[in-house]
Amino acid sequence: MSDHGEMLGDHGFYLKGPHFYDEAVRVPLIFSWKDRMQADLRADGMTELIDIAPTLLEAAGINIPEYVQGRSLLPILLGQRSADQHRDYVFSEYYNAWTHKHAYGSMLRTLEEKIVVYHGTDQGEIYDLKNDPDEFENLWNDSSQTRRKTRLMKACFDASVFTMDPSPPRLGLF
Repeated sequence: MSDHGEMLGDHGFYLKGPHFYDEAVRVPLIFSWKDRMQADLRADGMTELIDIAPTLLEAAGINIPEYVQGRSLLPILLGQRSADQHRDYVFSEYYNAWTHKHAYGSMLRTLEEKIVVYHGTDQGEIYDLKNDPDEFENLWNDSSQTRRKTRLMKACFDASVFTMDPSPPRLGLF
């Protein structure tokens, strides 16, 4: 696995940086467990790197603590569940990196759409991945996309909130 890809000239960028194009955020993830996991299985489902920890915990027979984010991939790796049932979206963040000190961005991607919100600015990106899989037509400023933009911004905000640590568990009413 890798934490990110490289742009290598795609979209006019080299290296990485605060960009959420698929070239940077879609990376291979390989698991191998001889005689246990399904051999030569290729799954193109939505997955996040936070899914690795619960996968390894479950594979080791260790209970997954409530505070662990992510979802185990083990049922997919064992051929018991289809990868397309794992997640409806993936979420990614880029906050204040040394290369771009004012870059605060969040990205939500589904199979057919992607939104990137650059916080503290009026800038962003929306892609219709079904009709524009290479992400060349940014629909952010397209007035005919206002409903889509609002729906995706809410979904991106919700995904951000749901990444917060749910611990400790509530013991009382307040």
